[in-house]
Amino acid sequence: MTATEFFSKNYLFNPNTPGESRIYIPLIILFGSLILFAVLSKLVRNHEARKISGKYFVSFLTIGILGFFYLFFRYEELPYLGSRLFLLLILLTLFVWIAVNSIWAVRFIPKYREQKKIEERYEKYLPKQKQVSNKRVSK
Repeated sequence: MTATEFFSKNYLFNPNTPGESRIYIPLIILFGSLILFAVLSKLVRNHEARKISGKYFVSFLTIGILGFFYLFFRYEELPYLGSRLFLLLILLTLFVWIAVNSIWAVRFIPKYREQKKIEERYEKYLPKQKQVSNKRVSK
């Protein structure tokens, strides 16, 4: 199959689900890994990385769930919802969402590091907090 055949109107806008079943396993792996990445992004401890991964969490989880809905619709052979166009829209949404989040991260990280550097410089001059001991005072 050539690229022109793949992006033809008859191929993409066919409302009926395709009969081949070779694509189920790769799509299950893809959408399952997206949900796994979403869960792993919630386990990040670093504050800077947590802000960035919070944005990716929503996109990975949403696309992963939509992907499993697509696989269900395709298995049940529902018109339009199990079609190739719906899969293409899901994958296009994933790529756009990742690009937007990546652009945001590229802009956010330098500003955050600069702000952190300024905070560290000012904290250097603040008095240190005294430690309170747990010793009892004898009378």
